[in-house]
Amino acid sequence: MAGIGIYGGTFDPVHQTHLALARLVRDRFRLGEVLIVLAPEPPHKCGAFAPFAERAAMLELALASEPDCARIRCSRIEADLPRPSYTIHTVEAIMRRHADAHCYLVIGLDSLAALPEWHRAEELMALVDMIAVNRGAALPGEIQGLVARLRPACRPLRENLWINTAGRALHLVPDFHMPHSSTAIRAALAAGAEPDGLPPAVLAHIRRRHLYSS
Repeated sequence: MAGIGIYGGTFDPVHQTHLALARLVRDRFRLGEVLIVLAPEPPHKCGAFAPFAERAAMLELALASEPDCARIRCSRIEADLPRPSYTIHTVEAIMRRHADAHCYLVIGLDSLAALPEWHRAEELMALVDMIAVNRGAALPGEIQGLVARLRPACRPLRENLWINTAGRALHLVPDFHMPHSSTAIRAALAAGAEPDGLPPAVLAHIRRRHLYSS
């Protein structure tokens, strides 16, 4: 079975850069599908600004209306899992549903830096391959420092690829540009300004439902 990308977050709201990253990992790693996993109550962030059901509706609208979103799906699996919604629980639940799939967890370098403190982090690193996305301007030395802190320990195989002692790979996407942010979009909406980076169907839903208004 083809690989499955697991791309989690609040997506509050989903924007064009989220979709671009899902397309990139789908195509670069030849994944059978990418699951965009909505977090109801992420343990590493403050509370979301829109309810889970509204964020799910916006994500479904984006995937249905935007081009080149084949094999990218919205997953509500965390809504059915015990709280708090730790990543290890989500990954285990997805792997139970897709027993033959090779799973890849998609995270940013900020999450990679915090990974050693995550719940059951070493088990997670031994369970799935990871795709770490450099969304900023982290230098190679900084990235090497982050990788050196991981357990199970990783050794380099080639540029932008490491393997840990459990046999799982860590891939680096070194050059992904993030022109949009949900924080900036929420601020623009609260100020009554026109936000940049929202799919038109998502913006229409936000206005219809009066989301993110001050």
